Amino acid sequence: MLGEHGGRTGLALVALAAYVFLYAPIAVLVALSFNSSRLSASWEGFTLAWHVKAVNNPAVLQSLRNSLLVGGATTLVATALGTAAALALHRHRFKRTGAVEAALMLPTVAPEIVLAASLLLLFASVGLRLGFASVILAHVGFTVSYAFLVVKARIAGFDHSLEEAAMDLGAGPVRVFLLVTLPAIFPAVLAAALLVFALSIDDYVVTSFVAGVGATTLPLQIYSMVKSGVSPEINAVSTMLLMATALLLLAAFLLEQGRAATRAAIVPALAGFGILTAPFVLTSPPSAASDRVLNLFIWSNYIAPETLAKFEARHGVRVNVDLYDSNEALLAKLQAGNAGYDVIVPSDYSVQVLVAQGLLRPLDRSALPNLRHIDAAFLDRPYDRGNRFSVPYVWCTTGIAYHRERVAAPVDSWSALWDPRYRGRVLMVDDAREVFGAALKRRGHSLNATDPALLRAVRDDLIAQRPLVRAYNSTNFEDVLLSGDVWLAQGWNGQFAKAMEQDPDIVYVIPKEGSTLFIDNLAIPVDARHAELAHRFIDFTMEPEIAAEICQTMKYSSPNRSAWPLLPDSIRRNPAIFPPRDVLPRLELIQDLGEATVLYDRLWTEVKSR
Repeated sequence: MLGEHGGRTGLALVALAAYVFLYAPIAVLVALSFNSSRLSASWEGFTLAWHVKAVNNPAVLQSLRNSLLVGGATTLVATALGTAAALALHRHRFKRTGAVEAALMLPTVAPEIVLAASLLLLFASVGLRLGFASVILAHVGFTVSYAFLVVKARIAGFDHSLEEAAMDLGAGPVRVFLLVTLPAIFPAVLAAALLVFALSIDDYVVTSFVAGVGATTLPLQIYSMVKSGVSPEINAVSTMLLMATALLLLAAFLLEQGRAATRAAIVPALAGFGILTAPFVLTSPPSAASDRVLNLFIWSNYIAPETLAKFEARHGVRVNVDLYDSNEALLAKLQAGNAGYDVIVPSDYSVQVLVAQGLLRPLDRSALPNLRHIDAAFLDRPYDRGNRFSVPYVWCTTGIAYHRERVAAPVDSWSALWDPRYRGRVLMVDDAREVFGAALKRRGHSLNATDPALLRAVRDDLIAQRPLVRAYNSTNFEDVLLSGDVWLAQGWNGQFAKAMEQDPDIVYVIPKEGSTLFIDNLAIPVDARHAELAHRFIDFTMEPEIAAEICQTMKYSSPNRSAWPLLPDSIRRNPAIFPPRDVLPRLELIQDLGEATVLYDRLWTEVKSR
């Protein structure tokens, strides 16, 4: 008996540990959403300020409206189809019933990335323009299986003699379904609907592939915001989404327990929907839109809403803003050929790829008189000679930021990240090209090197560095540095510039061996519907006053030389934002390395697996 009791206790402890492992990160995120401090390293008191800020963010509200629209439409269609399929396959058995049911269940076991890619290719092949319709169709495609499964389980225990009795009494098939069958299976239908809705509003992978103009959902918005740093506002948005999803899933679970638990499911269901619809009550709806529309596809936090409002007021248009989180996502959308965007913001190497594939429209230089304000150092670069297809929007660098009081001597070399005195206090970005680039520069080579022997030697350098590295982090490296968890961090200048505003002890340097230069550009897709308006927008961003406003918003460097005198000294003289001119010759653009990219990825995997 004692051994049996001990075994049960051991299993309970293992189960408890597993639940703690799974849910502790979520609990931390929820707790930090109420932290008055912007940093995750310290608790400075309870606040609802981040939640208030989140529900008053126009971009967040619009993405939430989109999620509700998609989730509602998906729920209606997928639940109806799933219920009909469950009833039909239960009542009408035939030789291939098992095969049909297996096909219906395939989306529940297929990798989501495979579903996403296949749906994108399907929509492109039939010429369906990406947007709300494509997102709803895709969501129906992968959620109908779950609706079918839930309703099928309920029907399996249904007493069909009740239907037969009703028909014996003269009721027709429709009347029997509405008055006998549907009430009996209704808890399962409602549970299926709530499950479908929860899956739909939570989905990121499929939506990121098939979303188009004006169809950015809340998960896409959150993930795009994360790419520029995890702020408490993101924690707040995530907390609200988690709470709503958890409540809806609880309601679905209670409904599956049968009619006795139906009343108990009402409260969590209403609470979940209440959280999702609260922003519509607490804030005003958007103003009426103009018939003229510009569709902008851009990185998160790359332009302020106030800047867009000026363009809208001047030209009497509405700007639809959709977000992406990587150049690869941008390339995938444009390669599908049905995205519908008018202006995009590709990085330098992406411009080269897009031009080679014929996906960019040549610019009309006569419609861009403000191009004269762009500094010549950022024009006529190898990725777009003559700037036939793109104009520089912002530029940024990769470097090292460090705590001046905690690092023994001023840092001026990549070798500082290999200094054993800083064991466990070094952070590197989670990016193969950047990390290998730093190690290559440390050895005196180009960050675009492709020699296999050299790359393997660099891999060994990075493996030797592993004990010194606390984390590989491309998301909130500036917050980790601010918290003091690391003393030296590799990263991008704009995010470090924001950290330097909060802690004057932080210093940003571009190592003497050289580093990475990024130039993000404005370009027009070849199939843009509003090319004339797109040219006006690009020219608008090159006005000195607007360029200065963009620079102050982003804290990344502006290529607009006429905007520099308009910037405050705190930005213009900040070496993290505007490094000395003699640094520029030491900077390199990352190039598309073709087949060598596979070698980089393999060696990077070997580094991180040690």
